[in-house]
Amino acid sequence: MKAEDGMHAAIASEIGSLFQHVAAFNAFATGLDAEIRSSQETSDDHRLMLGAGIEQLFGQVLQFEDSVGSIAPDVVRNTQQTFRRLTSDVFCRSRMIDRALRKPRGYAGDHALMDIYYTRDVAPEGFGRVLDTYMHSIPASRAVVGRKEYVKNWLASRVSKRSCAKVVDLACGPCRIEREMFDAGRVADAHLIVVDNDPEALAYARRVLGPHAEHVEYAEANAIKMARTRTVPPVIAGASFIVSLGLFDYIPRMLAVNLLRALRASTAPGGELLIGNFAQGNPTRPFMEWASDWVLIYRSHEEFMQLFLDAGFPAEDLTCEREAEDGLVFMVTARVT
Repeated sequence: MKAEDGMHAAIASEIGSLFQHVAAFNAFATGLDAEIRSSQETSDDHRLMLGAGIEQLFGQVLQFEDSVGSIAPDVVRNTQQTFRRLTSDVFCRSRMIDRALRKPRGYAGDHALMDIYYTRDVAPEGFGRVLDTYMHSIPASRAVVGRKEYVKNWLASRVSKRSCAKVVDLACGPCRIEREMFDAGRVADAHLIVVDNDPEALAYARRVLGPHAEHVEYAEANAIKMARTRTVPPVIAGASFIVSLGLFDYIPRMLAVNLLRALRASTAPGGELLIGNFAQGNPTRPFMEWASDWVLIYRSHEEFMQLFLDAGFPAEDLTCEREAEDGLVFMVTARVT
């Protein structure tokens, strides 16, 4: 009992210490907000000050995880909830964090949130603008944009060489990739099919595509259902290229394997899949999980590649890169022979 009492006391001490740092951060943020209001404009110095404060706070979060996570994971989850309640008045000044926490479409990384990242949208003024600017500068945010650029270039290089290619964007979100390809004249004569489970995402995508909307086919379909049935809707069958940027960040292992099997079986011979997944070691993970309640499934290189091997892809038909040099996202090209 003494050992158990000692452990409980140590955990309570860690919780108390963390929340002291939370209180100090909130006071710092209040002071910075007042300074920004008095200066009537924002500056890069404000962003650097806020970034330093956030990094100091999340250094304490990491220390708490290291001390408590392995012995009391339930305590960590409960502490995260309290942390979000105590910090939301500060962090929800960013529309990105506010939307991730509210989850109006049922999950954090929905189409509208991703488009904020893609378009680098920020609040018009004040503390919110400083926080949004900081959010766009963190590693995961840069990786999300880099992933979009990688997929866009990957597709453009292929549709230019394959006449009348059938291209499927699975879990398409806002379709910013497609809009930018149209605007740059890089679609060639490809037939673009965008697929999402959320009808609001498809409606949003139409607005993003604007004058190009009529040149794209839209399909409402559930990727989890595809994985469970190991079949795809007829609109996807026979694709030349299938891309999926962030879907696999949320799909457990067996469902991921089953979905890859279904996509492999439905893709035209000589076609390719391009699938992304955040790698282990994302330095923004604590911020995403504690401030935004945004949890991803991170995989090692070996774990991600094994999904494709278990789905029946030969190793020689797989290529794995990152979205950028020293990037955070694995991008696997899987050839269908």
